[in-house]
Amino acid sequence: MILSLIKLLKKLKGWKEKHLSFVRRGILIKAVAQTIPTYIMSVFLLPKNLCHHLEKIICDFWWGSTTGLKKMHWIKWSKLCKAKKDGGMGFRDLRAFNEALLSKQSWRIQTQQNSLMAKVLKAKYFSHSTFYEAKVKPGISYSWRNILHSRWILKKCCFWTIGNGTTIDIWKDNWLPFQNGFKILSKEPSNNTLVKISDLIDPNTKDWNISILNTTFMPIEAQQISQIPLTNTTEEDDIVCAGINHGDYIVKSVYCAIKTWEEQTSDNPSNSATLSNPI
Repeated sequence: MILSLIKLLKKLKGWKEKHLSFVRRGILIKAVAQTIPTYIMSVFLLPKNLCHHLEKIICDFWWGSTTGLKKMHWIKWSKLCKAKKDGGMGFRDLRAFNEALLSKQSWRIQTQQNSLMAKVLKAKYFSHSTFYEAKVKPGISYSWRNILHSRWILKKCCFWTIGNGTTIDIWKDNWLPFQNGFKILSKEPSNNTLVKISDLIDPNTKDWNISILNTTFMPIEAQQISQIPLTNTTEEDDIVCAGINHGDYIVKSVYCAIKTWEEQTSDNPSNSATLSNPI
């Protein structure tokens, strides 16, 4: 992390000696300055103070500030980070981009469970639970702690598509596509024995058990569940990203989603949920 900062400082110091137009400064910021820490941000979650310091260096360069002369910053950095169509310059919010990059590691662990990385991490950190149930424990590596931190993004923007239903937790996972947030709102019954989606499927007909749906869920949710087609009950459950082409994880799309959530949170502070914990 420190090396990335030093490298960025050296780059900008060299550029400041040249008289560049705003167009050229914008190109250098996007193509070089904001790509230098990309590798480290895909593995570690940078502290917020470090992200702010990097952004301050870039912002000073944008407005033409030098060591001996600080120029007026006429527009807030957050506005410069908006897309051009929204009146900004399209610069990256480093913290949001960092989380979008890091969350892709969570995506790989969840969707590529036969990969070497996923197998090693599961054996070491969550051998007796799912990735979503893995706990933050003392002594875990900084990298793994950061990956666990990034799970909130998958929980917010991803949902399960039903195959055999043996992986999906009825009450904790996102799987109801007609519902806002993809979660079940019905209250879990006391002494409940229904845990996985497979418990709601008739083993003989390979279709929804309507009687169980009607007695377990609110009428509107029972109806919504019954409308989900069960066409691949012999295949594994799959997880997809909502609103993204082919359900795949695209960093740029997830970054835009994070920025949208932040704007919604700032507009409605009374309804806001914590997007991420400071590290």
